[in-house]
Amino acid sequence: MGDKSGLFEALWLFIWSVIKNSTTYKIIRGIYDRISNSWKNSKIAGWFRRAHFEENVISDSRAGRIVRSPFTFIEFLQKKFGKKLADTFDKSIIIGLCKSYLANILGLNLRFIGKMMSTMSIGIMVGSHLGGGSFSYVPFVTLVIGVVLFFFNVNVTEYLKDSALIRLVCRLLGIEPDFNWFDLKYTCGRTRLVLGGVAGLVLGLVGGLTNPLLAPLVAVGIAVVFLIIQKPSAGAFFLVFAAPIAPTMAMVGLSMLCLASMLIHAVITEGFRFKFDGVAFFIVIFICVYLVAGITSFVMIKSLSIWAIYFAFMTMYFVIINSVNKEKLLKGILTVFTLSGFLVCAYGIAQYLFGWDTAQAWMDEGMFEDIKMRIYSTLGNPNVLGEYILLVLPVSIGLMWTGKGAATKITYAAISGLMFAALILTFSRGCWIGIIVAAAIFITFAAGKLWGLGLIALPIIPMVLPESIINRFSSIGDMEDSSTSYRVYIWMGTLAMVKDFWVSGIGMGQEAFTQVYPFYSYSGIVAPHSHNLFLQMLVESGVAGIAVFLVIIFLFIKKVAAGYQYGGKGDSLSTLMTAITAGICGFLVQGMFDNCFYNYRVMLVFWCVLAMGRACVYVAKERSK
Repeated sequence: MGDKSGLFEALWLFIWSVIKNSTTYKIIRGIYDRISNSWKNSKIAGWFRRAHFEENVISDSRAGRIVRSPFTFIEFLQKKFGKKLADTFDKSIIIGLCKSYLANILGLNLRFIGKMMSTMSIGIMVGSHLGGGSFSYVPFVTLVIGVVLFFFNVNVTEYLKDSALIRLVCRLLGIEPDFNWFDLKYTCGRTRLVLGGVAGLVLGLVGGLTNPLLAPLVAVGIAVVFLIIQKPSAGAFFLVFAAPIAPTMAMVGLSMLCLASMLIHAVITEGFRFKFDGVAFFIVIFICVYLVAGITSFVMIKSLSIWAIYFAFMTMYFVIINSVNKEKLLKGILTVFTLSGFLVCAYGIAQYLFGWDTAQAWMDEGMFEDIKMRIYSTLGNPNVLGEYILLVLPVSIGLMWTGKGAATKITYAAISGLMFAALILTFSRGCWIGIIVAAAIFITFAAGKLWGLGLIALPIIPMVLPESIINRFSSIGDMEDSSTSYRVYIWMGTLAMVKDFWVSGIGMGQEAFTQVYPFYSYSGIVAPHSHNLFLQMLVESGVAGIAVFLVIIFLFIKKVAAGYQYGGKGDSLSTLMTAITAGICGFLVQGMFDNCFYNYRVMLVFWCVLAMGRACVYVAKERSK
C-alpha cells in the first residue's frame, strides 16, 4: 500500500508541476488571484465574515425567550431535579441491568452471547411447538453453537481493536476510534448471565410463536435502543447512516428516540445548556408556521400527520448540534454519513451494471432512446437519488481534501468517484447543474488554484463524455422534452394557486396539493407537487414559510462564513464547512427544478447536513479558545 501510494503521489506531483508551470495556467491563476483578492477585500465578504452580534442576542431577546422556552424549561428541570434523577438512575437496578445487557452486546462477550443463544433456541423450539409450527434443525444448531460459546468468557471487541484489519480500515478512513464503548465491570459476574438467559428465553418464545428471525433482530434492536438512550451522539450516527436506507416511518421512530435521549441527557447532565442561535430560532419558527399551515389545510388530518414527520426530522438539527460537540465525533459522523452514501451509490451502480431494472419511467423515450435506464438505488427515484448525492458527495470530497496520508486521500477519492458516477447515471439534469455550482463554490473557497486546472480541462470534457450525457445536458430548457414542458406547465399552475393562497397556503402533502391544483392546472397536466422546492413551500405554508426558510439558509451561510475565520483557508474544519455549504447550495439549485422535500428521507438528510455544518462552526470556535 505504501509503495503504491508513493508512486501515485509522485505521478500526481509531476503532472501538477507541468500544469503549474504552463503559461496558460499562470494567466488563469493571475486572473483568479485578482478576482479572489477583490472579493476578500470587498464590503460584502467582510459583512459575511463579521459576527455582528453575539450568539446569545437572539435567545436573550423577548421573542427569543418565548421561542426558547421549551429548552429553558428543560434546563430548569435539570437545575431543579437533574442531580437527584442522575443519582436515582445510577442506583436503579433496572438501569443497571440495561447497562449490563448493552455492555455485553457491545463487548461481544462470548459467554453472555452463548447463554442468550442457548435459551433463545430453547424458547424458539417451545414457542414453535406451542404455535403448531413445523420442525426445524436451525434452533438445534444454534443451541449447540451457544453452548460452545458459553465456555469462552472473552470480550471479542477487546481483540478486534488491535487487529490488523481494524487498523487498516481506520487508516484508510482517517479515523481514530476509541473502543471504550462499554464498562468492563458489567461483563463479569453471574447476574449478567441470568439476564442473558431470561432475555434469550423470552425473545425466543416470542420468535417461536411469530417468526424465529424476529428474536435475534429484537435482541440487537434492544441494544441499539439502550445505546442511543445512553449516548445521544450514537443516535445521530445511526440516523445519518440509515436515512437513505431505512423506511420513512422507521426513521421517524429513530428520530423521536434520538430526541428523547437528548432531552433525558439534558435533564440529568449537570450544567447542560442547549445551543440556541439564530438558525435554531428560525427553525422553531419554521416548525410553528408549518403547524399553522397544517391546521388550516384543506386536508387537516393528513397535513398534520405530515407535519409530525417534519417535526421529527427538523428537530434532529438540535440533537446533532448539541450531541456532536467534539472534533472527533464530528469527523466520525461525517465519515459514517459518507460510508452510507458509498453503499447507496454502489447499489445504484450495481443496478446499472446488472440491469436490475430497465424501466424508463423517468425518461422521454422519444428524445433519449440511447439512455437505457436511470439508477435510483434505495431512494425509488433518480432525481431523489441525485438530490441525496448532492449532499453527501461534497462531504466525501471534504474528507478527501482534509485526509492525512495518501491512503486516506485515495480511499475518499475512490468513494467520491463512485458517487460522481452514480450522480451521472441518475441523468438528473438539475442535479448536474447543482453539482457544478457546488464544485465552483468549493474550488473558489477551498482550492482556488484548481480553477486553472478546471478551465484547462473544460474544453476536453465534451470530447470524452458519452453522447447520451451530452444530449441529455444540452436538452436543458428544451420545451420539446416532455419533462421540461411538464415542469413549466406545473409551475404556471402553481403560480396561479399562489395568487389565491399566498397568505396561508393550502397545507402540506400530496393530498392537499392534488385537491386544489386541478382547478389551476394548465393543459390538463396532473401532478402530485409543484416540482420546485421554493414554490412548494410558498403554496404549502404561504409567504411566511418560504420567508423563514430563506432566512434559515441565509443565517446558516453567514454563520459558516464567520466560523470559517476560526481556522482559515487550509484548516480541516474550515474546509469541511466549505464542502458542506457547497453541498447545501447545490441541493438548493436542484430545488429550483424539483420539490426536494417530497421524499421525506432526503429532507431528513438535508436538516442533518445543515446541523453538521453548524456543528463544524461550534467545534472550530471551541478549538480556537
